[in-house]
Amino acid sequence: MNILIDDISKRISAGAPYSRDALAVDGLAIHVLDTVGAWIAGRATREGQHLSRLRKGAREAAAPLTSSTLDTIALRVATARLSEVDDVHMPSCTTPGAVVVMTALSLAADLEQRSDAALLVDALHAGYEVMTRLGEAVSGPEILHKGIWPTYLLAPVTAAAVTAKLLNLDWERTAHALAIALSTASGRPGGSVSGGVVGSVGTSARWLLAGLAAKAGCFAALSAAQDFNGDRSLLNGEWPGRSHGIQLSPAPLLDFFAGRPAVLGTSIKPYCAAKHAIAAIDGFQTLLRQGIPLDALTKVVVRVPPAHAGMIGHRDVGLSRLSRITSCGYNLALAAFRPDDLLDIERAEAVTAAAVIEFVQKVEVVADAALALQCPHHYPATLDLFVNDTMIASIAVSNAFGDPDKPFDLVSARKKFRRLVRGIITDSQADRIEQCCLDLNNPTTGPELARMMTAIDATLTSGTVPDMCLDEEHGAGTIPAA
Repeated sequence: MNILIDDISKRISAGAPYSRDALAVDGLAIHVLDTVGAWIAGRATREGQHLSRLRKGAREAAAPLTSSTLDTIALRVATARLSEVDDVHMPSCTTPGAVVVMTALSLAADLEQRSDAALLVDALHAGYEVMTRLGEAVSGPEILHKGIWPTYLLAPVTAAAVTAKLLNLDWERTAHALAIALSTASGRPGGSVSGGVVGSVGTSARWLLAGLAAKAGCFAALSAAQDFNGDRSLLNGEWPGRSHGIQLSPAPLLDFFAGRPAVLGTSIKPYCAAKHAIAAIDGFQTLLRQGIPLDALTKVVVRVPPAHAGMIGHRDVGLSRLSRITSCGYNLALAAFRPDDLLDIERAEAVTAAAVIEFVQKVEVVADAALALQCPHHYPATLDLFVNDTMIASIAVSNAFGDPDKPFDLVSARKKFRRLVRGIITDSQADRIEQCCLDLNNPTTGPELARMMTAIDATLTSGTVPDMCLDEEHGAGTIPAA
């Protein structure tokens, strides 16, 4: 019998076959830059600050998290993920970058003497492959609507794969790392998906749970490196059927590290919005560029797959930050009147401008069963624009900007990054981060990025406002507070 964990682990240990492919490395670099930008923006939000306080307390011993590498991984994964502007792999309905990139970069400084650029690139590829292929194997888009969050479910095994590769474990130790990590997987965050907002009654632990899951996966790999063993038959046996009620299809796992790199099949979000609404926003912006008479519009009908309609069809934008991120009508209104706000991660309060409020009421989201045929490889939408009873324009979008078939180029990635970090770090610091992210084959890239992120984290925690001036040797410095 082919033991799936062993097969995957042998391929991870051997390294990504396309780790030196220029297209794959360039695509990976863009995703690293995008994820670092998401972390910086998320770290400056109220929710990001709320998370960071978990490792600060009146008494050091009372702090739930410490300054250890494992706890840093937990906080960084949670913070990048809460941004809701990190990348997303549609066929698996997972968001790999927050887990993969934050785990790898957080470990990079600690492993500087034992790792090199090739291991970092291989580890990043391994993480994207594990999360997306396992996400497809467990039918991520389907289980999401059953209350299981695919990214949370797979964060431990993904972080374990990244860590095992950075440690350069052999295939057998890697297999035990994956097995231990799978044993820790939950997948059910509980609570409302719209609960992630700081308020008088607290904030959702959703993001924190994802971070702690990644920490568990890293711990699993470190334990396996010390000769702790897991059940390597899990993927062939009870996991995830008995423990989660999920059927696993082995087919996606048999092509691990085969065909197109998983990172190139992962979408980058051009806006801070639910991925299920991005095709509609993209189509609407296309129509606006064609000179649609915005003031004359009386109705906008957005058709999406039925499973998406309930998520993005609401207008309850006063409820929470996530309600403002998920509402299709609200984001179309921003695209029309305040496009720069589409990359506002904070979304602290709903925009109350009269034009925005009025436009939201004009948007109607309709479930269209025919569009479900394009899922899960596409999250399509069609838009019909009306003046009274007359349709004046229509557009159908299957591939939105940022999707694998309509990918971000370097110019677009840099533009998004600069918008995300605006007012948080200086231009010179942004320049250096870009240079590092886009030069993954340089052996100093991982440790350098890790040091810069540590400086950013420390300064946002202290709230100091002086200009960033990193020391070339040690990476110490200060940045403007958000």
